[in-house]
Amino acid sequence: MAWKSLRRRTYEIIEPGIRRGGAAKLFHRLSVAIILVSVAAAVASTLSGLDPAARTILISIEIGCGTFFIIEYALRLWTAPEHPVFGARGFEGIRSYALTPLMVLDAIGLLPTLLLLVARWATGAILMFQVLRFFRLARYSPALATVGRVLANEWRPLIASGTIGLGLLLIAATGMYLIEQDVQPQHFGSIPAAMYWAVVTVVTVGYGDVVPTTPLGKLFTGFVMIGGLIFFALPVAIIATGFLAEIRRRDFIVNYGMVARVPAFAGLDAAALAELVGMLRARRLLSNTVVFQKGDEGENMYFIVSGEVEVVLPNQSVRLREGDFFGEIAVLARVQRTASVITRSVCELLALDAADVIKFIDRNPRVAAVLKETMAARQGNKEQSPATANEPTFSR
Repeated sequence: MAWKSLRRRTYEIIEPGIRRGGAAKLFHRLSVAIILVSVAAAVASTLSGLDPAARTILISIEIGCGTFFIIEYALRLWTAPEHPVFGARGFEGIRSYALTPLMVLDAIGLLPTLLLLVARWATGAILMFQVLRFFRLARYSPALATVGRVLANEWRPLIASGTIGLGLLLIAATGMYLIEQDVQPQHFGSIPAAMYWAVVTVVTVGYGDVVPTTPLGKLFTGFVMIGGLIFFALPVAIIATGFLAEIRRRDFIVNYGMVARVPAFAGLDAAALAELVGMLRARRLLSNTVVFQKGDEGENMYFIVSGEVEVVLPNQSVRLREGDFFGEIAVLARVQRTASVITRSVCELLALDAADVIKFIDRNPRVAAVLKETMAARQGNKEQSPATANEPTFSR
């Protein structure tokens, strides 16, 4: 039906990463710009000395941005049936989709405009919800999305490290209370009062407004500061490890999808593909970049995932495209390159080291047969003249 086709097209435009066409790029850039404008207007509204005309303009900007966010949110709910995860579950799927973190953040972004219309006096709440719109950029920023996934994946160890930090603060405040309560009762007369000193000391800020005066208090402060340094290393290590795991997981998924598109690897089982993905190195080269030159050592063979390369031979040149591979002759025959290869567009290549090529084809005879058959055909083609060589000629 026409409306289903329209819904699908709308979903492809508003959902980042589905399509990279002109309409999708325009919508995404417009969304980012409106998010930034709305946050900037919220920040500007806190300036003192704004005249009524300037405040009217800021209110108009908020209403305009809010209207865009309301329409966008409605479109996301309308196109939810096209979602690959939630779309097949009917109303329950739409409800689950509306409760995802990004959709909840979108819903929060609607509140400033609604409050501005019905409860303009709630300026504090309006401002807070306006500022929270900044995190809507996570939908369009892979980096912010990665941060969110890392925090979601590592929340248990982060909570554990937070508990340790809270215990450290409690010990520091209690110790300083026992040491300095008689000397500085105004600052350390109780554990809650000493907690302020504990916080600024553990985080090694040390404002200097509350400091110990006794020798024992100064010694204890030194141990607290060292403990704070050791404590902060724990959550940093957890987050760094989480980032590394997320990057490796993302690279594996990307490389797995790229490898599966290469015809030479068609039919490999999941275990063989996973093994191959661990060996491959993805390379993204700009147009007119030399991949290798004639006379170079045959250290790698390459698989073209996207783009086009030109193989420059002594008597002719050949263009290779997505799904082709090159450089296998120098690797398998263990000779130097007899041609140069230059990219003619932005290319995504998968490089496989010579040692890994030998190792992999020994374990996968079908791939070995494909590579050797292709190598034999290409070597035969090299002996033909340019006028009679109708088959593509490839580089070593």
